Amino acid sequence: MSDPATTPATETRPPTTTDLVGHLLLTFTALMWGASFVGTKLVIDAVPPLSLGFMRAVLASLLLAACTRLTSQRLSISWAEWRWLALLGVLGVGYFYIGINLALEWTTASTASLLTLPYPVMTAIGARLFLKETLGPRRIAGIALALAGATVLTLATTREGVGGAWIGNLLAFSTTFAWTTYTLLGRAVLSRVSSLVATTHIMTAGALALLPLALVELAAGKLPRFTGESLAVTAFLGLACTGAAYLTWNRGLALLGATRAAVYLYVQPLAVILLAIPLLGERLTFPTVTGGLVLVLGTWLVMHSERP
Repeated sequence: MSDPATTPATETRPPTTTDLVGHLLLTFTALMWGASFVGTKLVIDAVPPLSLGFMRAVLASLLLAACTRLTSQRLSISWAEWRWLALLGVLGVGYFYIGINLALEWTTASTASLLTLPYPVMTAIGARLFLKETLGPRRIAGIALALAGATVLTLATTREGVGGAWIGNLLAFSTTFAWTTYTLLGRAVLSRVSSLVATTHIMTAGALALLPLALVELAAGKLPRFTGESLAVTAFLGLACTGAAYLTWNRGLALLGATRAAVYLYVQPLAVILLAIPLLGERLTFPTVTGGLVLVLGTWLVMHSERP
């Protein structure tokens, strides 16, 4: 997942053909990010969560580095810049994969994807607390609705008998705090470095952060059980859902601008639901749908509220 507020983009409306290309790229991105939840859920029993996160980040880093080389961009940056990008990698890649992969051992892919959606809500709260930005009435209402929706989702999955669902839901929701910090720090950092170069360093730093945890997991006896399916899904997660999706997101963002690109954040949970029902056998219940809709409405209000 990425954040429209942290990636350089132009807000001018492009010509029709370019506009169509941008929409196609962002549709692909949303579908890949949605598929990543389902793919992770499919292999999480065969490939331990921390090892899976590490392999996914490594594969994405290799693809991004290759693209950087093909576009003749230099990966070398100053130590001062790299430290900030490394921190973003620990938060936006390392912790995100830890939280999501562990969450999917306990909860459904549909619920996990919905609970990662309201990071703009947490960003608004963080901006109020640390940057002293003003919260208007619509933002306050949106925050309240999103938190209420998250609560309903957690209660729904718990009552539906998903063992340990509340643990998984808390882990999934906790990734929004990591993305909040990522967003607030990234506003300044990411504007100074090429998006492709920055993303490559961020992904590499995330892989390095995950490496010692994956080694501990292996030492504890949690070894991957590789089959043709688990290898294919792991490669798909790293190359398509992460590496390629970050590239298409950045390009689509540049073509359409942050405001229109943000709409595609809502496509991700829809893609998860459409894939999780046939592939994972997940069911949509009335409480889950209600909680999800309330959460989406709250997030929409925060992202489209009046600016102070």
